[in-house]
Amino acid sequence: MCGIAGGINLGQNPLGRMIAALDHRGPDARDFSVCDGISLGSSRLAILDRAHGRPIFSSPDDSIHAICNGEIYNWRQLRDELGQLGHTFHTECDTEILPAAWREWGVDLPERLNGMFALAIHDRSAGSLFLARDRCGQKPIYLTDCDAGPMRFASEIGALAAAGVRLAADPRYLGDWLGLRYVPEPATLFQGIITLPAAHSLLLKADGSRQLERYWQPQVSSHGEVRGKCPEPDELDDLTRSAVELALESEAPIGTYLSGGVDSALLGHYLKQAGVSPPAFSIGFGAGSDESQTAAETATLFGFEHHDIRLTPAALDDLPRVVRQMGRPVGDALILAFDRLASEAASTGAKVVLGGEGPDEHFGGYSFHRVYLAARMLGAAGRAAVGAALTVTPPALLDAVSNFPAKLGSEGRLKVAHYLKDFGGLNRTLRYTSLHRLHNPLEADELLAPELLDEQLSFSLNNNEPESFTDLLASQYQSWLPDWSLIRQDRNTMAHSLEYRAPFLDHRLIDYSFSLPRRAKTTLRHDKILWRALAARHLPKAITQRPKQPFYLPLESPEWRRPFVDLAHDVLSPHGFSCGGLLNPDAVRTLLQGKTFLPLKKLAAVVILQLWLDQYHL
Repeated sequence: MCGIAGGINLGQNPLGRMIAALDHRGPDARDFSVCDGISLGSSRLAILDRAHGRPIFSSPDDSIHAICNGEIYNWRQLRDELGQLGHTFHTECDTEILPAAWREWGVDLPERLNGMFALAIHDRSAGSLFLARDRCGQKPIYLTDCDAGPMRFASEIGALAAAGVRLAADPRYLGDWLGLRYVPEPATLFQGIITLPAAHSLLLKADGSRQLERYWQPQVSSHGEVRGKCPEPDELDDLTRSAVELALESEAPIGTYLSGGVDSALLGHYLKQAGVSPPAFSIGFGAGSDESQTAAETATLFGFEHHDIRLTPAALDDLPRVVRQMGRPVGDALILAFDRLASEAASTGAKVVLGGEGPDEHFGGYSFHRVYLAARMLGAAGRAAVGAALTVTPPALLDAVSNFPAKLGSEGRLKVAHYLKDFGGLNRTLRYTSLHRLHNPLEADELLAPELLDEQLSFSLNNNEPESFTDLLASQYQSWLPDWSLIRQDRNTMAHSLEYRAPFLDHRLIDYSFSLPRRAKTTLRHDKILWRALAARHLPKAITQRPKQPFYLPLESPEWRRPFVDLAHDVLSPHGFSCGGLLNPDAVRTLLQGKTFLPLKKLAAVVILQLWLDQYHL
């Protein structure tokens, strides 16, 4: 694990500044290579072969140089394969295999890797620079616009700034950001800076040409919509066990994140089965909005040492720092919880922490998955009738007939009702994303400064598959996972020199889940069906039958609301409540009057936007 940086025609001094800016990602060693007009640099967090591993590895003839941020979980298997082809190795470090792997497989290399990675390879004989990113986007690569000058790349935007890259806000994507609270890649909300998208590689050739390729995507097939029989969880059990065991290799201390839900409990089961008993970290906020007690019970079940972290409103003082360490703005105050979890885990000496991301995306575990499914199954008249009923039916009765959307509260139920009513007129992107948008497009337009409306660019899902529930699941790997879920883990763990691993994002598990019929995943009444069947095989009913709980910061609670609104006023008022002229100040002042969950979430996004502008002097 480390931070990486480099570029074309980049001198040693700016490269050194870039690597220094990534020290928190890799405090154990630095190294760089500047030759033939291509520069590579890396700062190392020592996880494998802590004594002999290096930030940069080269081929024996010095013609290939490689750096890698992340972990290649199947490196031993690949090293054995490369050894049979005549290559020799001298360390137990995963990055060492990359020069030989490039020599043998070239641009097909990423398809061979199982892991989370962002890598760069300089082939001196070809005069080329090759970049690649893992399938789900767990590890980042940011790039400057290749058409605007010599390309620079880095694990974080701050490292680009250290090399002299000018940072400026790009308001063209602000409407989408207000809706989603993130900007879908490759955009970043910074002018002239993009991401290398997840599951993509980029080859920059000596003649100046570029070759961008997507080397993997979930395979959407008609079988995914077939009403087939749900299989027994035997194969899923084997794949999941293998994924967890692969992700356990480390010479450094390991911890695990733990909630009270099924996913982290299943992770705990496989850890215990592998003979590992890591410290477990969970976080709560009070106000009845967390799973601290159930997390403690799960830790006791597995015999894990449990660290129960309490986040109080005093943590709001950390919001400017956490917004800065995020780099790209993510408009959710919950980033404070991700930062505190990582800080506490690192303070115990852990260098690696595991978490349970993935099953909700693979098997359809979010409430919006089932709402979309209902909208697809109902005709226009049915959607209108159900939508109307949602606005007047008492929550207790809704609870009796369905596990959604009563628990979303009155604002959430109204949002679902509007979604059902409007479903027939929505395009594919809005059908897939409306229910997790904070502002719909009309609301975002009302919040934007009027002079910005004509220049807005809208995110559109990039695929040619017929619209379907399975395609909805596949779309999450294009933006939701890398730009919303995983960025919060990477930035906040790496800020504390901590490596985050998500074993359930193993591409073998994803590929298997997409081979299943929909009834093995989600119905109107039940979610993650095969995954829960697997959980029932290994976990007590008290865990497997526990309803999914939302993980959010309770800004509407009496304990949090007043401190948060005071912070919002202090952050926004010096700028006339307009975020540097980007927003309509009257609309922002209206949000300051909010007292319930949804308006305060919207206000939190605006506060984070202003803090991002302040922290990066935009």
